[in-house]
Amino acid sequence: TAHGRKLLIGATALLALSATVSGPARAADTDPYEQTNRAIHEFNMDVDRVFLKPVAKGYRAITPKPVRKGVTNFLNNLREPFTFINALLQFKPDVAANALGRFIINTTVGIAGLTDPATKLGVKEQREDFGQTLAVWGVPEGPYLVLPFLGPSNPRDFIGDVAQFFGDPA
Repeated sequence: TAHGRKLLIGATALLALSATVSGPARAADTDPYEQTNRAIHEFNMDVDRVFLKPVAKGYRAITPKPVRKGVTNFLNNLREPFTFINALLQFKPDVAANALGRFIINTTVGIAGLTDPATKLGVKEQREDFGQTLAVWGVPEGPYLVLPFLGPSNPRDFIGDVAQFFGDPA
């Protein structure tokens, strides 16, 4: 359920924040959580092998390629406003204008984002996220983490992912 996912993400956020509070990794100890990271990596690989890979194969088998492409385009288009906001927060007005242009073109001409005419018109996709924004603002990345279900990250980027999760309609 959505509530369960939010609880899982919240618990993982607390883990990531506690790792940040414990201090940055030393140069000689680049993975202070190696044992835990390895265990979580194995868990993630098991989830991928047992659940995600079969679901993905089933989706590909029953969903025609044009439909899959339309879904991908639609979800990518929904992310353009986040790129726009983060580009502004990173003082990148050219990237913000690009994201706004892509969103307008793909939402209108691209039939609610199901197609991507912006790329054909030379307006290339550029992604900016809140983790990058935090980096621009001087927030240190913190130690290397492998997060359950989400994979490799660091506390700064994970916080950015949490912000994206709660605001992203996709």
